[in-house]
Amino acid sequence: MFAIYVTVAAILNLGDSKNHGSRRGQHQFHCRRMDLKDLCETSEGKECKDYIPDYERVCKLYRTSTAEKSTTILSSEKVPYWDAAPPTILVFTQNVTVAPGERFDIQCMAEGAPAPYVEISFKEDADLTPLSGNLDANSVDIEKRAVQTLYSQPYAIYEDEGWYRCVAKNEMGVVYEDTFLSIASPQDICENVECPDSKVCEADFDTGEAVCVCPYCSLEDFENDNNLYCGSDCSTVLSMCSFAEEQCKGVNVHHFHDGFCSEFSQPEYSFEEIQQTELEYGDEIQLTCQGVPAGDTPGPEPIIRWYQDWGDDFGGREMLGEGNTLKYTVQMSTSLICVGVHCSGNDIQRRETDIKHFSLVLPTLAPTTTPPPTTTPPVFTPDPISTEEEEAPSTTSLHIPTTPLPPTARADGGAVCQIMGDPFVSTFDNKWYKQDGVCTYVLAMDCRFAQWFVYGRFTQFGEISSLETITVYSGRSVLELQRGWIINNNGEKLAVTVGKEHHFNQLTYLFDGETLTLKFGEGNQIRWNGFNGAQIVTSPDAHTCGLCGNNNGEIEDDFNTRYRQRAEDAYTFASSWGLRQSRACYKNDISVEVTSEAEEACSFIFFHPYILKCHDTVPVQEYELACAQSYASNTYEGWRAECNMLQSYVLQCETRGLNLSQWRQRTKCTPLEEVQKFTIENGCPQDNPPV
Repeated sequence: MFAIYVTVAAILNLGDSKNHGSRRGQHQFHCRRMDLKDLCETSEGKECKDYIPDYERVCKLYRTSTAEKSTTILSSEKVPYWDAAPPTILVFTQNVTVAPGERFDIQCMAEGAPAPYVEISFKEDADLTPLSGNLDANSVDIEKRAVQTLYSQPYAIYEDEGWYRCVAKNEMGVVYEDTFLSIASPQDICENVECPDSKVCEADFDTGEAVCVCPYCSLEDFENDNNLYCGSDCSTVLSMCSFAEEQCKGVNVHHFHDGFCSEFSQPEYSFEEIQQTELEYGDEIQLTCQGVPAGDTPGPEPIIRWYQDWGDDFGGREMLGEGNTLKYTVQMSTSLICVGVHCSGNDIQRRETDIKHFSLVLPTLAPTTTPPPTTTPPVFTPDPISTEEEEAPSTTSLHIPTTPLPPTARADGGAVCQIMGDPFVSTFDNKWYKQDGVCTYVLAMDCRFAQWFVYGRFTQFGEISSLETITVYSGRSVLELQRGWIINNNGEKLAVTVGKEHHFNQLTYLFDGETLTLKFGEGNQIRWNGFNGAQIVTSPDAHTCGLCGNNNGEIEDDFNTRYRQRAEDAYTFASSWGLRQSRACYKNDISVEVTSEAEEACSFIFFHPYILKCHDTVPVQEYELACAQSYASNTYEGWRAECNMLQSYVLQCETRGLNLSQWRQRTKCTPLEEVQKFTIENGCPQDNPPV
């Protein structure tokens, strides 16, 4: 404590005690008696800023000295002497915002050979001095490590704000990256923000931005208005504030009467028939359905909702909107349904009654030669909901031309990225591009919390580049998926058994004889075909970056580089995510002419009748083009590129819920037994292959 007093006194450069009689002198003496903790972290200490010119600098040094710091070795292996290279920073927490008093963590992960030293500090305090010492040229092996360093503060203060730098160094060089930490209270973030209607401002600390949200009813609201109210949605609530809360969210509900909701009779519904009998693509139609309260105990006016019905195999019903009329632009064969939502029955609950089905029926089209014809998707006419007091809805048929469904990369509530073929990449947002680089790249990572990280090594395969291995970092676990369905854990091969689920720390994996599925984190998974193709699945709201894009639903900004700039071409974009370790990254720039043979081979299997049923769920055009390119560039004996690409397509179809388990037999593709033999023989050596 004495050393701290001396430090503060020296900083203040105070004179003797005879100046203590003045008010300023008393403040100086008070500051002089403080230790650094009180000086930097209390309101009284902050009053000393006027007497300490370097107050912020001193407090930053103090905070750095008291921060929680830890380093974890994620993986370690011996590599040849000639693989020595400067470190590569794999993960560094991006710019974050936290509130005063909240905990914050800054994470940095780096890999290098020799093993790197990794440190996080304020940018101005970073030490960029290279490590001393030289490598022993007589050494056969050196140690390659992946290291994770964590810099944490249990509670944030405003003096923590600023630029932080992660420095990774070894005997071969020094690399660093910067990030900015913002300290802001909700009041700071919401200052000067005006929200529309009845919404209020809240601080989103994940993005550091203000968001307008609907306010929630407080306990005080219920205490001040302790009555019963029946709503138009048949629910009984304890406060009028509940209706305002739902209306703010866009829910069409209002106060119907005081007290408990009573039993209401069935409303009366009507609709208008459509006059047209045939339509063309792009035509606009207007549909009308109405409902009015009726009976001895009429309830609230029913709500009319409109749905598009894709059928049970294609996701069921999708709501289009509410209101008595629907304006719809004809784009595909489908079934539109108007539904009445009303209160009815003794149990006083919301009920839905199908009022009318409008079926848009496709005509038979004459076959074409280029491309081969698609089959007519089924017309979905759901069975009506049957009740004793309701009649089955009627049906009107219309005829429109065939059009494909719009593309999407969503699957089972998740976002999907695929690496396949020549190779090609389709991002989480379904942007397609050809990946010609030879390097190790960041495929995808959690760019918000840095909780997981996936990278892939692309090597020369014949005349093309090809995905060879995938490495997954999740928590403190690191696993590498190698060719031949091998799982490598720091030089040790984990057991892989067909049909048996295995657990490794917080990760699980399952091999079905053709695809190895590894699950990690919260809802993330990788599906590896054992040779050159993979599917990465993450949650729809995950903030990602890497070759798989940012997963924000917009393909226009998928080529954002590691340095937060927009790349003009695929190679520049991919290169920014390259991990230049032991070898230089380069572009495998070869020119391949797509032949008529390639086009015919791919057209045959992708437009096979067994595969056609997936066309409306997963658009086939990009897969067919990538197939022809991969077929033309394939020089590997025993490898059918068109079947390899079809496997990626089928995997996407099955992720959407379609069953295409007989695709190999139906399309006469390579039997699974031969694929397994090829994959094992051309994979990494192993004593006990899984098949």
